[in-house]
Amino acid sequence: MAEPNPALHLKALRRKAQRVLWWERAWEPLRWPLLLVAFYVLACLARIPQSLPDWLHTLLEAGVLGTALWLTVSGLRHVPPVSVPVADRRIEHDSKLAYQPLLSLTDRPAFAGNGEQSAIWSHHVERVTASLGTLRVSLPHPKTSLHERLALIAAPLAIVVAAILGGTHTPSRLHAGLIPGVDDDSISLPALQAWIDRPSYAPGAPIFLSATGHNTLDVPQGAILNATITGAHGKPSLHGIASPELSRLDAESWNSHGTLQQSGTISIVVRGRTLGSWHVKVEPDLPPTVTWDGKPGPQKDDWRTGLPWHVHQAYGVASLEAEINLPGLTRGRILRVPIPLDGQPKDAKGVATPDLSSDPFAGMEVEGRLHAKSASDHESRSDIVKFQIAARKFTDPLARALVALRRRLMLGQQRTSQAAAELKLLTQTTDERAILASLGLEIASLQKDAPDGSADRVPGELWALALYLDDLRRDGPEIADAAAEVRAAQQGVQQQLDHMRDLGDKGHTLPEQEELQRRTQALKDALNRRMQLLFSRAAQSGIIMPQSSTNSADPFSDEMRRLQSEANQGHGDEALRRLQQMEDMAERMRQASPEDLKALAEQMKAQAEARAQRAALHDLVHRETTLLDHTQSRLSAAQKAAAPPDDGSRPDISQMSTADLLRQLGMQPPPGMEQPANAKPPAPVDPATVAAQSDGRRADHALQRALQHVNDILSHRVKDLTGKPATAFDKAKTDMQTAREALADRKDAEAQTAEQKVLADLSEAGKQMRQNQKSGGSGKGQGGSLSFIPSGGAGGSGKPQHGAKGKQGDNGDQPQAGDEDGDEDDQKDQDPLGRKLGEGDKGKDSDAHIPDKSARDRARDIERELRRRASDRTRPQSELDYLERLLKSF
Repeated sequence: MAEPNPALHLKALRRKAQRVLWWERAWEPLRWPLLLVAFYVLACLARIPQSLPDWLHTLLEAGVLGTALWLTVSGLRHVPPVSVPVADRRIEHDSKLAYQPLLSLTDRPAFAGNGEQSAIWSHHVERVTASLGTLRVSLPHPKTSLHERLALIAAPLAIVVAAILGGTHTPSRLHAGLIPGVDDDSISLPALQAWIDRPSYAPGAPIFLSATGHNTLDVPQGAILNATITGAHGKPSLHGIASPELSRLDAESWNSHGTLQQSGTISIVVRGRTLGSWHVKVEPDLPPTVTWDGKPGPQKDDWRTGLPWHVHQAYGVASLEAEINLPGLTRGRILRVPIPLDGQPKDAKGVATPDLSSDPFAGMEVEGRLHAKSASDHESRSDIVKFQIAARKFTDPLARALVALRRRLMLGQQRTSQAAAELKLLTQTTDERAILASLGLEIASLQKDAPDGSADRVPGELWALALYLDDLRRDGPEIADAAAEVRAAQQGVQQQLDHMRDLGDKGHTLPEQEELQRRTQALKDALNRRMQLLFSRAAQSGIIMPQSSTNSADPFSDEMRRLQSEANQGHGDEALRRLQQMEDMAERMRQASPEDLKALAEQMKAQAEARAQRAALHDLVHRETTLLDHTQSRLSAAQKAAAPPDDGSRPDISQMSTADLLRQLGMQPPPGMEQPANAKPPAPVDPATVAAQSDGRRADHALQRALQHVNDILSHRVKDLTGKPATAFDKAKTDMQTAREALADRKDAEAQTAEQKVLADLSEAGKQMRQNQKSGGSGKGQGGSLSFIPSGGAGGSGKPQHGAKGKQGDNGDQPQAGDEDGDEDDQKDQDPLGRKLGEGDKGKDSDAHIPDKSARDRARDIERELRRRASDRTRPQSELDYLERLLKSF
C-alpha cells in the first residue's frame, strides 16, 4: 500500500483549517439570527403563532425569519477570508508543534540562484515535512462569553423540554407554526357530513360516507359527492374531483360538491388536515347493447310482425324502437315502431308483435334495425337485418286493389292525379251506393282544387274502406257495419288519448275527461253490439257460448273504466296499451270462424271451472279455519279451568315462546316454528271441561270428515282440468285424517297442530292449482289467442301485451290475463300480513273495534319483546327469518 503524499495531506488540512477558522469568525454574526429562530421554534411549540389570525401569523413569521436572514447575510459578508499562514498557525496549535515548523514550508532562501543551494533547500523542506508527524485540526470553538455559553445550553434545552411536553403533537405544531393557515392536531377537527347522490339514470338511496371508511365504493358515472363541513376556521378543499364547487353557508360552515367522472382517491382537506378520504371506483355509463334476438318476420297465422329483441345496459334502458325502411326507396321513408318496455330494465329480451299491416311496407322485404336509448340518454343501434312485414289477407278484389293503390300513393310511386284516375276506373267494379259514395269522396280529395290536407286523409280512408269491403264480402252488411263502427270508435278514443297526452297537465281538465268518457262509452257500445252479433252467429251455427267471466251484462265496462282512469291519471302510455289490447280483441272478433268460436267456448268453460275450483278451495280453507278456531277455544277453556286462580298479575312475556307471543297479538304462528330447547311442557287441561266439550268436538269431527271428502273431490277435479295433480291435496288429506283421530281421542292439542298443518297444505295446494292453471296443462286453463272477452279478474284480454312477450325486464315471464281470476275474493278479506280480518269464528268484523289503553300497552310490550328476539342471533334461523318478515310491517 502506497504511503500518502505529505504535501497533498498538508494541503487538504490547510483547507479544513481555513473552514474551521471561518466558522469561528462567523459565529459572531450568526448568534443573533440563531437566537431569533430558537425563540420562534419555542413559540411554535407553545402554539403562539398559530393562535393568531392567519394574516398576523404570516407577518410575524415573515418578520422573524426575514430579520434572521438579513442579519445572517449582512454579517457573513463582513467575515474576512482566512489566509494560509493563519491556517498553518491553527494547524501548529492543534497539532502541538513547537517553533512553528510550517514557516519553513512557506519560506524561500535569500540566495537560490545556483542549483546547489536550491537542492539543499529542497532537501531541508522535505526533512521538515517528514518530521512533522501527525497533523490535525480540531472542531470550531468560537470565543464566547459566559452569557453566550448559558444561552447555548438554555435554548436547546428549552426546545427539547417543549418538544417532550408536546408529545405526539410536536410535529404538527411545528408544521402549523411554520405554515400559516394550517392547524395542528390539538385543534378539534371540523364536523363532516358527506354522501354520494346517484345520478338520475341510476336511482337509489344515497351512499353516506364515513371519515374512517377504507372500503372501495362502487358508484355510477356522474354521481355527485356532497360534503357539508361545520366548525371550520378556513376554506375547505376537495381533491380528486375535477372542478369542484364550494359555497359558504355561514362563518364556519361550507358546502362542497363535485361530479365523479373517474376512479381515484377523493379527500377533503381543511387547513392542512384531511377530514375524510375515500377510494371510489366509478362504473362507466356505456351506451346500451341492443341486438336482434332472432329473425324478425310475420307471426304464424297472424297479421302481426314479430320483432325479437334483446337490450342490456347497466343502469336501465329507457326506450326501444325499431327503425324500418324500404331499400331503394327514393323518398327515404323510415317507419319507427316503438317497443314497450316494462319500466327501465337493465337486461331484457322479448318479442314485440306490433300490427304493421296498415303500413305501406306490409308484405314487402324491408331492412330494419333496433334503436335503444338508455336512461342516461346514451343511444345505440343494432345491426341491420332484412325481413318481411306481415300483411293482412283480403279476399275482396276491390279491397286488394284499394290497398295496392294506397301503398303506391304513400310511397310516392304514384301521383295524386294518377291515383284519382285509377279510383275512377275502380268505381266501375261495384254497384254498392255506399262504396261508390266513398270512392267519389276520395276522388274529390285527390283533385288539385281540393282543400288543403284533404289528400292526407285519403290513405286512412282507403284502408278503412278496404277492411269494410272485406267484412262485407265475408260476413254481410250487418257485421261489416258493426266492425266499421268499432274501428271508428277506436280511432276516436285514440285521438282523444293523444290529445290529452299532448296537453300534459292541461289534458286532465273536466271537459277533456268528459270527452274521453263519451268516446269510451261509444267504443263500449260498439264492442257490445259486435259481441252480440258474434254470439248470434255462433248460435246459428249451433254453438252455445257460456257466460262471460264478468258479472255485468256488458263485459267491456271494467276495461273502459280502467282505460279512462289511466288516461285521467296521466298514464297515457298504459291507456294506449290497453286500447291496443281492445283493438286486438276487435280484430279477433273480425277473423273468428265457427271453429274458433267453438274452441273459445271450450276455453271459457275451462276458465269457469277454474274459477269454481278456486272458490271451492277458498270455502274449504274458511271452514278449516273455523274448525281451528273451535279447537283453540276448547283447548283454551280446558287449560284455563285447570290453571291456578289468577292473582291479577300479567304473565312475563319474556318467558313466553315466540308462538305464544304471536297468539297474544291475535296472530297464528306459522306451522313448524321451532320452539326453544327449554320449552315448557304443554299446560294441563281440566278433565271435566274436556268431557263437557264432547258435543262440540263431535260436531267438528263430522265437519272434518265432510271437508276431507270435499278435498278428495277437489283434488280429482283439478287433475281432470289441468292434467296435472296438486300433490298438496294428498298431504291435506293425511293431516285431516290425523285431526279426525285426535278429535275422536279428545286430544285438542294434537288436533290443533294437525289443523294448522291442513291449512298450510291447502295454501300450498292453492299455489299448485294456480300454477297448473296458469301453465295450461291440457290447454284448457288459459284464455288462449282466441280470447276476445275481457277477464273480470285480471282485466286483460287473455293475451300477453304486445311488445312484452317472453322474458321481460329482470323478472322473467309476464303474467297472463286470467291467471288471478277469483283471487281477489281470496285476498280482499285479509290484512297486509295475509291474516283473515275478524276475530274468533265470526269471520269478518262488522264493526270497528278500538282496543283500550291496556290492550295497546300490552301489544306494544309484545312488539318490543319480538324485536328483542329478532336481534338475538342465537335463535333458530327459521324463527329469525319469520320475525324479520313480520316486523317489517310495523
